[in-house]
Amino acid sequence: MRAIAALLAAAALLAAAPSARAAPTISMSGEQITVALVADLTYFYRHHVRHPARFTLVGGGTSAGIADAARGITDAALVSRPLSADDPPGLRLTPIAISGVCLVTNKANPVPGISRAQLQDIVAGRATTWSQVAGSSRGDAIVPVDLGVTTGAGRVFENVFVDDATEFGWRAVTLQTSPQARDFVEGDAAAFGYVDLALTRPLHVVPYEGVGCTRATIRDGSYPAQRPLAIVTRGRPRGELKRFLRWVRTSRTARRVIATRYIPR
Repeated sequence: MRAIAALLAAAALLAAAPSARAAPTISMSGEQITVALVADLTYFYRHHVRHPARFTLVGGGTSAGIADAARGITDAALVSRPLSADDPPGLRLTPIAISGVCLVTNKANPVPGISRAQLQDIVAGRATTWSQVAGSSRGDAIVPVDLGVTTGAGRVFENVFVDDATEFGWRAVTLQTSPQARDFVEGDAAAFGYVDLALTRPLHVVPYEGVGCTRATIRDGSYPAQRPLAIVTRGRPRGELKRFLRWVRTSRTARRVIATRYIPR
């Protein structure tokens, strides 16, 4: 009986061992484009390091991600803008890539450029047809596409491109994510909007004040709508999240993954 009891005890210890060594889980939520990038990074991380953490990644937008992290619902937020004065206190932003917000039209409407004054007229609703925009061959109504300030791109658009004195008067189609904005502009020849740098391929990128939205102009700062893709935590990153971020910042593999779409930090 003692031998049987010993065997049962050994079996119980072996059964408990996997749970004792179970990998910790890092939970993050936020901006969809940052979610997509971090999902790629976590895939390679889990294949390149020993005993990696597990990850749960959820969208919802930059503001929602920051709120989740600030309340302790998640370990971190995935964002696509700098922190601002109206964000909760005590947050720390760790950039992982540099991107930009590009002004875009449908490829059937390759507007050669737009000035700050023209952009104020569109946002304010004073310019409502393409015939009022120099260089456009169209004469139909402009269909503006907006993402709103709860998204990183929407906050960057408002802060960089819209004057404080300009009131939003356009009748915009309001969407939730940059991929949705890309798809809408691609499908409507009269649309005008803004999307993340990595989503511009099927669209016409409109130069702003004579400067195109490219990796080179974002890197050197000549294009004004540069923005970070980043992870936000309450205080300094700790534990397994700190280990993951160290790998992101130092691994050649991670930098290659980031460079397929963005500018590594």
